[in-house]
Amino acid sequence: MPLIKIHRLYEGASSSKKVGIGMIMVAASLAMIGILQVAIGPDVLFADDIQRQQVEVFENCKANDFQEPQCAKWLDEMQLQECRENKDVESDECRKYRTWVIQDQELEDILKNAQNEE
Repeated sequence: MPLIKIHRLYEGASSSKKVGIGMIMVAASLAMIGILQVAIGPDVLFADDIQRQQVEVFENCKANDFQEPQCAKWLDEMQLQECRENKDVESDECRKYRTWVIQDQELEDILKNAQNEE
């Protein structure tokens, strides 16, 4: 009889250990949120400021015809958009976007087929 009680106590200890670890993880994540709040708390528009800076950089790139090195990321995005619109997979400019253009075309075909079946 005592052996069964000890076994049950051991099983309870295992689940208590898991619960304890879970509670520690929750407490740690809440502590990180608190530290983040203390770090950027006074600046409630922190994310908005970052977004405004990005818009300003984009507008400067646009004014300079995207010639600056930091403007390359927008050039890639604009080239991808142009390749998608023209469904171009063969030109040298669009060759590196071929996978995305083909995938977009396949998705369009799937959607058209689904609409036709309805």
